[in-house]
Amino acid sequence: MSILNKIIKKDEEEVKASVGKEGKKSVVRKATPKPAVVKREKSGVIPIHFFEIIERPYISEKAFSSNELGQYVFVVSASSNKSEIKKAVEKFYKVSVESVNITKAHSKPKRYKGIENTRSGFKKAVVTLKKGSSIDVMEGAK
Repeated sequence: MSILNKIIKKDEEEVKASVGKEGKKSVVRKATPKPAVVKREKSGVIPIHFFEIIERPYISEKAFSSNELGQYVFVVSASSNKSEIKKAVEKFYKVSVESVNITKAHSKPKRYKGIENTRSGFKKAVVTLKKGSSIDVMEGAK
C-alpha cells in the first residue's frame, strides 16, 4: 500500500507545481509509452506459439490405427483454425503436413455413482502427413 501512496503523493506534487499565477490547475499529461507492435506474417495471422495451439495427442484405438495411414489426431485449442494447426505441427514435429481436418466433440452429461456431471467438450484435429513423414506420438505420452 505504501507504494501506491508514494505514487499518489507524487501526482499531487506535480499538480501543485503546475498551478499557475491565477490559481487555476493546468492539466499535466505524462507521455505514455506506445504499446509493442505485433508484426503480422504475410498471411495476416498473428504468430502464436505451438504449445498454445496443440494441447496434447488424442490417444484412442481408432486414432492409433490411423497412424499407419499417416494420420495423427491431436486435441487443439478451441479458438485455433486449420492454418494455425498446420504451422504448429510442422514447427513442433518438423514434418510436412498435407491436410488438416477439424471436428468438435461437444460436452455430454455423464453420471458417476448417481452424481450427474458433464464431460467437457474439446476440439480435435486429424493431421495427414505427406508420404515419408511420421511422428512418434507415444514418445510424449508417458
